[in-house]
Amino acid sequence: MGSFPRYSMVVHRLARISFELEQLREAAEKYAYHDAGTHGVWPRLVWEQRSESPVARLDNAVEFLGKWKALRFKGGSAAFRRICTNWLRKNLTDLQRLQGRVLYSLAPQDFQRILDISSSLRDCGAPPTTMGKSLHFFLPETVMMWDQAIVRNTYKLRSDPGSFVSYQGFGWKLLHNLTRGKTIKVLSQLEKDH
Repeated sequence: MGSFPRYSMVVHRLARISFELEQLREAAEKYAYHDAGTHGVWPRLVWEQRSESPVARLDNAVEFLGKWKALRFKGGSAAFRRICTNWLRKNLTDLQRLQGRVLYSLAPQDFQRILDISSSLRDCGAPPTTMGKSLHFFLPETVMMWDQAIVRNTYKLRSDPGSFVSYQGFGWKLLHNLTRGKTIKVLSQLEKDH
């Protein structure tokens, strides 16, 4: 399938992590971290409108990020609108190339694009959690959620775009390991369950 950009991530030292598909499904069903105010927001704002142009979805991005506590920085939603408008102008072509691509099927050059657009969003002024959740909003099939409480603190990751892309590579590898020897139907069902 190719090689990844040269970033590494240590998940746990001296321990091998092993998951089966059923264990992953069970964990997802039991996971209830987010506030009740976020319930139902993801399918309506993110998933159902994922094929629309990122530019047309800016208002939905602001609503999603506000409910998912990613606009808690100076200027909040007004600042994000400015940041995102500037960022979309610079990165729309790359976003459209990645739109609809599932993480499982990404090639090495796609990870480079993700690094480029995440670096650009950071350079435009988006804090790390806003960067990660914004990219998940605009590319829900491609990019896993990235936040401080669940991801960066748990795996002791830095908040830079390189660590963000490494985490996406971890997800790619996890999906490939979980589905090794299984049919594409299994992966499709896992996506549907998500």
